[in-house]
Amino acid sequence: MKLFNPVVAVALLTLVSACKKVDRIEVEPKSVTFTEAGKKELLKPTALTADGQPVEGVKFEFASSDPKVATVDANGAIVAVKSGSASVDVKASEKAAKVAVEVSIPAAITVKGPITLSGLGSTATVDATVQDDAGRTVKDAQMELASADPKIAEVSGMTVTAKGVGTTSLTATSGALRQQVEVTVKLPEVASIAFDDAPANIKVGQSATLKIAAKGADGAAIAGVAPAFTSSNAKIATVDATGTVKALKAGTVTITAKSGDKTADTKIAIKKK
Repeated sequence: MKLFNPVVAVALLTLVSACKKVDRIEVEPKSVTFTEAGKKELLKPTALTADGQPVEGVKFEFASSDPKVATVDANGAIVAVKSGSASVDVKASEKAAKVAVEVSIPAAITVKGPITLSGLGSTATVDATVQDDAGRTVKDAQMELASADPKIAEVSGMTVTAKGVGTTSLTATSGALRQQVEVTVKLPEVASIAFDDAPANIKVGQSATLKIAAKGADGAAIAGVAPAFTSSNAKIATVDATGTVKALKAGTVTITAKSGDKTADTKIAIKKK
């Protein structure tokens, strides 16, 4: 009766493996990307014969092309150090494989600015990027944009829209990184102003709010222009900063609107009740 001898079996397997010739080395993963210092990835190399059969008992050697970017230990554990590109060479039985290593650690946000918007409703795309500690752009970095005063500048995604005249700040955020940029909203230069459908007369005791149409040199309407209003005779009718005229007594009055060096006049007859 034949008996199974485990010692002999192991010896035979070892002998068979030793007879297998290493043709190539395959490594998983084939490339490694890190976004944080100190992160680790373990390489899993396999020695193969020409027909793709694994060779057991092979001792692998690992070496980093740039230990300042990423180190690798004797077990194939890669550790990120700082941003940069490197590779890890895996060798065994005079065969070698190479694993690409990319380390990109977000370090700062850069935002082009300051930003100036001319005219209410005008928009601009905020040019902001995340850079790693090697000064390279971090691909596919997630970023959020927020406005300190949405009444002046409103944001949606990376687009800012002018809502009111003034200056405020936008804050770009990516993870723990933050960067601010100033945004100023101003109106285009006014080429002309005119009263829009001003009433010809108002009865004593009544009020009417006058509207102004402002245009630029290109003839386009300019929203948000707030001219200064004056009355030629405040005893007949007054006018406030919003253009609201209040009729006090019968007569004729001229209301003047002024924006910069541009003016417009309208005459209003104040009638008795």
